[in-house]
Amino acid sequence: MKIRSKLLLAVLLEIALTIVIVILWAYQGAQDELEQLARDLLRAQTDFAYALCDRYNQRYGGPTEELKEQLSAVRIAVDGYIVAIDNSDTPAKGNLLIHPTNVGDNLNSPRFPHIQKIINRIDQAGKPDRYSAYDEYHQETGARGRQGERKIVYYMYYKPWDWILLSSAYERDLFQSADVVRHRTVEAIAAVAILAVIIMTLSIRKILAPLRQLNQTSQEVANGRLDATFAIDSQDEIGELARSFNKMLQSLQHNLRITQEFEIARRMQTEMLPAAPPNLPGLQLEAASLPATEVGGDFYDFITLDEHRLAIIVGDVSGKGVSSAMVVSAALSAIRFAAEGHQTPAGILALANRRLAVDLQRGMFVAAFCGILDLARGRLLYANAGQTLPILYRNGEAMLLPSPEEGDRFPLGIRRQIAYGQRHLELAAGDLLVFYTDGIVDMMNRDNEPYSFDRLCASVHRHARESSNGIIQGLIRDAEAFSGSRDHSDDLTLLVARFEGVPATVRRFEANGRNAGAAEQAVEIRLSLPSQPGFEKMAMVAAAELAHQLGFPASRVEDLRTAVAEACLNAIEHGNKLNLMNRLDVLLRPGAHSLTVQVIDNGSGFAFEQPPTLSLERKISGEESPRGLGLFLIAKLVDHVEYKVLPELGHVTTLRMDKE
Repeated sequence: MKIRSKLLLAVLLEIALTIVIVILWAYQGAQDELEQLARDLLRAQTDFAYALCDRYNQRYGGPTEELKEQLSAVRIAVDGYIVAIDNSDTPAKGNLLIHPTNVGDNLNSPRFPHIQKIINRIDQAGKPDRYSAYDEYHQETGARGRQGERKIVYYMYYKPWDWILLSSAYERDLFQSADVVRHRTVEAIAAVAILAVIIMTLSIRKILAPLRQLNQTSQEVANGRLDATFAIDSQDEIGELARSFNKMLQSLQHNLRITQEFEIARRMQTEMLPAAPPNLPGLQLEAASLPATEVGGDFYDFITLDEHRLAIIVGDVSGKGVSSAMVVSAALSAIRFAAEGHQTPAGILALANRRLAVDLQRGMFVAAFCGILDLARGRLLYANAGQTLPILYRNGEAMLLPSPEEGDRFPLGIRRQIAYGQRHLELAAGDLLVFYTDGIVDMMNRDNEPYSFDRLCASVHRHARESSNGIIQGLIRDAEAFSGSRDHSDDLTLLVARFEGVPATVRRFEANGRNAGAAEQAVEIRLSLPSQPGFEKMAMVAAAELAHQLGFPASRVEDLRTAVAEACLNAIEHGNKLNLMNRLDVLLRPGAHSLTVQVIDNGSGFAFEQPPTLSLERKISGEESPRGLGLFLIAKLVDHVEYKVLPELGHVTTLRMDKE
């Protein structure tokens, strides 16, 4: 039902209800008033008859014909009259003495029960003079007059003559004026109602005309015409609605432009992020970035440096919205440019910082982590510029990577001259690295408690054995379950890298001259081992197997086994100091007539101070410290030994053994 119909119906119902109430109230008031007037009229006529009889009694001593004629001539309303009834204790008791037509009839009989009731009341009261009362009855079928109609009477006893003076009239005649009032009232109200409906219909049509125009304009807006306006100069509520509607359209146009700009910024930001992780042997990669608004301030990137090395970038820009998205674009451009000319994470961040310190406006900065994965060596070299440190999951334990011990940690863009420190991590097959921004660890629950690094590490431990994508989804679910909401107050970025190990390159050759020549031309063999005693045996066995295939004599092979084992133990215990975070790299390089073995640890090198004279007998007997005995054995077992400290790589022990 339309508003117009509803308003019209409400008006009609209100008018109808008003008419009913007014009619009932007016009619009831008139009815009560006229009934009282009718009773007063009957009483006045009866008092008049009593006074007339009393005057004639005083003048003539009794009733006269003139009196009877005067009383018979009285008419009340239409068919009302005055009668006199004999109430003497004689056989004439009940006779009509005065009546318009039936003088002489006796009414003291069952045919006229209402008259008998009046006579009995007066007799029972002792016939006192002026005894009076009202009574009502229906005209009996046996009497003359309007059969069945209701009559009202007022009687009074006149004791000198034993007369009952009675005035009666039909109720309908007495209340006829009330009916006239009722009819006229109904007619007046009906006329007013019709006039009100006409006026209200015209008024409603005028009121609803702007609403129809507003509806039409709304349809135009819904069809895409956002420049439509609602023109009306009214100062009432409709005018206020029109002005609010026009302001809403202006805001809608403005918000649409902003939404379009956000969509462009979001699309540009999405296109700047890698479409898919690179597919490299020995490495599983997966990443996801969830902005808190239409565009975010988080970013990540994969930069391929060569066939074995991959730079991983994870960053977070201060602020949110379009401004942060523009800074993301500048940061990615600066970092990608820096990666073209620098091969270390510290160098990449330093060059990107010098550029961003000039380009970024005051108060803006970029927190970034840069790591270079060397898949051929199983090593991660990394530097950090104010970003959260990745999590390493190894051997069932999740831990944060240690921060570089030296260098600055300022985010990019704050200060122009910054020298970042870097650190490396030796990777083992099965190691899992989780890179992230602070959006996940800063998520709050209802008690304003942050998610924290500890909970994130525990979540990594729970999902570490799932697929890379499953890990990311599991970490997000756990954080959202803690916060109790899927709405993020900050951008959230996760990147998962699972190292599957260095691909095996060792080939087995036949122990003959033909295969020996092929082995001499084989590429170098790389082994990446944990820094724990016992793993040196793997390097020892690999070196002995390769020397055997190269045609080394059995005695030389055994010497090589012992020398390689001693060199690996020195690197594990003294170089890496049994730290599981550091790895041990062993490189085997076959030559035409020799085999070179390099053992690389993460230490700064151990002291190699060979005394001028060394007594094996005194060391074996325990008279001297066994320190230096391993180095002495290595020098005696191989043909050449070299110890060197390389920047950013650690300590390198080089062994060479010739066939002869």
